[in-house]
Amino acid sequence: MAYKNLKLDISGRVASLFIDRPPANLLTISAIEQINEALLSLHRRKDLEVLVIRGGREVFSDGLDIGELVPATAQRMIQVFVRLFETLRMMDIISIAAVEGRAQGAGWEIALGTNLFVASTGAIFSLAHTSRGIFPPIAATILPRIAPRRMVMEWILTGRQVTAEELHHHGVVNRLFDPARFDELLDDFVAEFTSKSGPVLALAKEAQFEAYYSTFSESVARIQSLFLRDLMELEDAREGLNAEREGRAPVWKNR
Repeated sequence: MAYKNLKLDISGRVASLFIDRPPANLLTISAIEQINEALLSLHRRKDLEVLVIRGGREVFSDGLDIGELVPATAQRMIQVFVRLFETLRMMDIISIAAVEGRAQGAGWEIALGTNLFVASTGAIFSLAHTSRGIFPPIAATILPRIAPRRMVMEWILTGRQVTAEELHHHGVVNRLFDPARFDELLDDFVAEFTSKSGPVLALAKEAQFEAYYSTFSESVARIQSLFLRDLMELEDAREGLNAEREGRAPVWKNR
C-alpha cells in the first residue's frame, strides 16, 4: 500500500517506517491515521521481528500540526494520536525509535512510545507545550515511569531543550550513535534482536509489560504462566536449551 506522509520498507525480518512530511514532518490527523494504518498492517506478522520508526536526517518530527489543534478538530486529533500508542503497545514485534537531529513535542512522544529508543549524538528534544498553553499528554504519562520524576517535571514545565546525551544519562535513550555512522550502528543494534527468536522476544516483552502494570504478586503469577504455558511450548525454547546443552549455536524456526 502506498502512503502519502510516510514510507514503509520491509527487508527480511525488519520493517522500517519513515515519517515523511518534510520539511518538519509535522503530524496532521491524516498523517497520524496513516501511521496507524501502517502499524496495523504489521500487527502480528510472523515474518517480522523488529519495527524501526525514523524521520529525516535533520528532523525526526516537530510534533503535531497545531493548525489542526483547534476546537473543531482537537478531539479527533488527540483520539487518533493516542490510538497510535495503543497500537504500538499491542504489537508483538520489537519497536525501536531511531532519532536523528531534532524531535519536538509529539515527535518526541512517538519515540517514547516505542520499546527501545536510540538517537544520534547531538540530537535535541523538547516539549514546548506549556509555552503554547497546553501540556504533552503522552509524555506526561510515559516519562514519569522511566525517568527521574523531578527531571520530568522540569522538562515538561519549562519545555527546555534536552540533549540526547542527557536523555541517555537518565535512561530514556538506550544507545547514542555517531551521526556519521548512524545507519551502520543502527543496523548492528537491530541485528542484536533479529539474531534471536521472534516469538521468544515477544514473550519476554510481554512479561515485562506484566511487571510494569501489575502488582508484584499478580505479575509473578502471570509471568509464571507465560513461561510454563506459552514459552515452553515453543520449538525455539526447546531448541535454545538443547543448543546450550550441546555446545552449538541455536537454529531458530521462529515458532
